Amino acid sequence: MAKRGSSRENAGEGIGWEVTIMNKESIQLEKELIDTIFELSEESRSNYTEDMIKDLDLFGDLKYDSVSLVDLLISFEEKYDVELTEDMSGLIDNLDAIGKFVDYILGKIQDGR
Repeated sequence: MAKRGSSRENAGEGIGWEVTIMNKESIQLEKELIDTIFELSEESRSNYTEDMIKDLDLFGDLKYDSVSLVDLLISFEEKYDVELTEDMSGLIDNLDAIGKFVDYILGKIQDGR
């Protein structure tokens, strides 16, 4: 029985490492996505605290228009080899805040891996 318990403990440790690695990758990817959003925006990231950023509106706060949104989507598609414009209704539903938008993009990227 000791072996059986040890096996479960080892399996649990492996899962923990995988989750930690995935979380680190997700955090880094989220940062990259937000950096790109600000690079293509008229606004400077330094105008906002980290706590404020996820609640910002792409169109209202960051002055995006339809052309700059398309540029952003193309940039993400090319950089991360993901199709974002195939489900426009899902995309449109997630445009009201950067945090929600980034989570949507992250999900698409991770689904494609």
